[in-house]
Amino acid sequence: MKGAQQQQVLFSHLIKAAARRACSMLALPHEAARLRSPADDGMTAIERLELSPLAEDQLVATALRLSPSAAPAKAIADALQRHFTTPPGWLAVEAQRRAAWSDLAGRGLPLERAAQTAAGIEKQLNGGEAEMPAKLRAYADLYSDLWCDPRIAAPAPARREMLALVSVLHGRSASLEGKEKTS
Repeated sequence: MKGAQQQQVLFSHLIKAAARRACSMLALPHEAARLRSPADDGMTAIERLELSPLAEDQLVATALRLSPSAAPAKAIADALQRHFTTPPGWLAVEAQRRAAWSDLAGRGLPLERAAQTAAGIEKQLNGGEAEMPAKLRAYADLYSDLWCDPRIAAPAPARREMLALVSVLHGRSASLEGKEKTS
């Protein structure tokens, strides 16, 4: 399976998983309101998910925003799929890039945090060692599209870490491929 196909399969899998997670979060009647209500820290549960650099959390937050109340996982997955079917406009993508890059000179990319996040992603992946480089590359490719995607509501710091994940995941994939070749 080639890179674009692997990324599409991964994205489809993540959409279904996000829909199931959103469905369970919205299962009780009062949960939709609670997820949208600010907590003591002034943030909603959806906004907290949007602070995460993980694609899974970003998709769950988007699913929750698209689903005003309880719905079957299939309906939520369909809504997410429709949401991501139409490509974003280049101007909106450029605005997200500029927002994420705005403080890059001062702080740089959070490569250390991204390395920790990438290690967590790698631990969650199933499969043998031979499959791991391709899976990590698929995640890196997904993040290369998602970090500047205006269809998610991630703030600039989360987007910077997502951008850093592209490099870290590609590096980890290349490192594992190098180990395979020397074995």
